[in-house]
Amino acid sequence: MKKFTKLAMVAAVAAATSFSAAATPVTEFFFSQSAGIVNPTTDADAGTFFNSGSGLTFGGTSALLSNPQYPTGTATTMSWKGAGANSLNPTDASSSLSVNTYTSNTSVEVSGNGDASWNEGEVWRITNLHHHNEALLLAQGGDIALLSPLWVADIVANLRIFSDSVGGTLVHDELGSTNRISFNETYNAGGSCPFGSPHTTVCDDIYTDLDPLAFAPTTFWYNGILYELTFGLEAGPGAIIVFDPLLRVFTAENFPGDSDIYVTMAWRAVPEPGSLALAGLGLTALAAMRRRKNTVS
Repeated sequence: MKKFTKLAMVAAVAAATSFSAAATPVTEFFFSQSAGIVNPTTDADAGTFFNSGSGLTFGGTSALLSNPQYPTGTATTMSWKGAGANSLNPTDASSSLSVNTYTSNTSVEVSGNGDASWNEGEVWRITNLHHHNEALLLAQGGDIALLSPLWVADIVANLRIFSDSVGGTLVHDELGSTNRISFNETYNAGGSCPFGSPHTTVCDDIYTDLDPLAFAPTTFWYNGILYELTFGLEAGPGAIIVFDPLLRVFTAENFPGDSDIYVTMAWRAVPEPGSLALAGLGLTALAAMRRRKNTVS
């Protein structure tokens, strides 16, 4: 029995002292994000639409993005327009939403040490949603109620994580991740703003994220170590983010006006519960042996 206890203690001590010799987490990852918006009038999904009965017209999308880098059927820009020119929009320009994406070679480091490497805990931008706003004239007979929401559309993304360089050794991917959003085009001719107007413009336009799990963390294994990706939103110029409890983005009603929001991402190594328990056992054994030694002496 004493021999068994001694051997167990030796094993536990070895585990504690060799714990640091296990697989070492990486210090840098690389990423590419490739996302676009899906035409809500041609995707054959009843949950997405454009309300042409509102008196505004769907302007279509830009050219489809290349596959397989980008998800099939996605485009950079979707636009909508009014019934004609007006004093605030003399050229009858369209409003639009553009989805722009980054790699770790082209992204902006929101928080970190500034060394241009995507290190653990650092927050980097992966996606930009750019809203261009124009004053749009409703067609005669348009239904103002159909402006809220004017449209519901899917933004689909292919996220890839690399160990050595962008486009290099792929260690994790999340392909076809879908985020459904709605857009309220407010009618600025008096009346109250149904969700408020934090920009204090006549009535802010509003994006609403319809997927509560869109920014949930994800995990992946690499070289025996578990890593976690966390996501967030950063308000750029012209945008205010509110949780009520849905995630809403308010964009200022300027004519013309532009606003930006950014999806951000960070990573961390997740301590493995089994390794932590083993290390704890070893440390406990070390403490027990020290107490035993002190008692004998």
